[in-house]
Amino acid sequence: MKRGQYAVPGKAYESLIPLILIIILGVFIAGKFGLVNLSSVPVVGGLFPAPKINVYIVGKASEPLKLMLQSEDFRIAGVTYVADFRQDFIVPGVLDDADVVVLQGSRVCDRTARKVIADRIKAGGKLIVVGDACTTVSDDVNAIGWDIGIGSLGDVVPVTYRAVLFHEPVNTRGSVDVSGGKFRIVSVDHPMFNGIKNFVFSGRVIEVLPNANSKVLAYIDSVGGRPTSPATFGIIESQGLVAGKTLYFAFDPGTTQTGGSRNMVLNTLLYLKGAKG
Repeated sequence: MKRGQYAVPGKAYESLIPLILIIILGVFIAGKFGLVNLSSVPVVGGLFPAPKINVYIVGKASEPLKLMLQSEDFRIAGVTYVADFRQDFIVPGVLDDADVVVLQGSRVCDRTARKVIADRIKAGGKLIVVGDACTTVSDDVNAIGWDIGIGSLGDVVPVTYRAVLFHEPVNTRGSVDVSGGKFRIVSVDHPMFNGIKNFVFSGRVIEVLPNANSKVLAYIDSVGGRPTSPATFGIIESQGLVAGKTLYFAFDPGTTQTGGSRNMVLNTLLYLKGAKG
C-alpha cells in the first residue's frame, strides 16, 4: 500500500475471517469435550448436551440435600441422583459409574468400603465428605478418624477430626451447633462460589483440622454475632491428588435452603465433574 492510501474495509475484514473460524472451531471442540458448557446456548445448545453427573450417596442423604439433587434445575444441568447405598453394599465395581461419591448420614464404614471409595478417587473419581461420615470402622467402634488403616480414606480426605488423638477421643469439642452463623468465603474466585456471596448459615458443624494436602475455601466466621474460637473451618479442598478430587463440608450443604447454598451445591457438582488433582 502506498503512502496516503487507505485499506479497503472489505479486505481488512477478510483477513480476520481465518482467525474467527479458528476461534469458533476451538469453542466447538471445547464444548464437545465438556471443557465449556454450551448446552444452554440458543440454537447450538442441542449439539452440546449438559454434562452427565451421576451422584452416588454412601450412607443416607439428608432430605434437604436429596430434594436438591432430585430437583428439575439439577436434572437440566445433568445431575442424576442415583441412590443411597448402605456402606456394606460398597464392594469393588459398585462405584465404577459414579462421577461424584457423597459420604453422608453414616459414621460407620467398614474397611472394604473405605478402600473401594479411596481406590475410586485415586483412579480419578470425585468425592464429597459431609460432617463426620465414615469416621468409624465396623470392627473397632472405639477408633475414630478417616485415616484408620493403610491405603484408606485418609489418603484422599483433606482433613482430620479435631476431637481425636491417635484415633482415640480426647476431651475437646468435636462439633458445634451453629445458629445464625456467618459463612465466610475465603477462595472468592473458586468456581463453586461463582455468583455467590457470604451467607448466613445454621446447622451442626463438625470441627476438623486441614491437612497439609488441602486448601481452606470457606469457614464459619461467627456464631450468633460472636467470632468462632478456635477457627471453625467450613469447606476444605484436597490438593495434589494425581487424578481425583475431594471436597470436605463440615456441615450439610443442603440444610441451608437459600439461593446461595443451592447454587453452591450445583456449582460444586459441575466443578467436580472436570476437576483434576
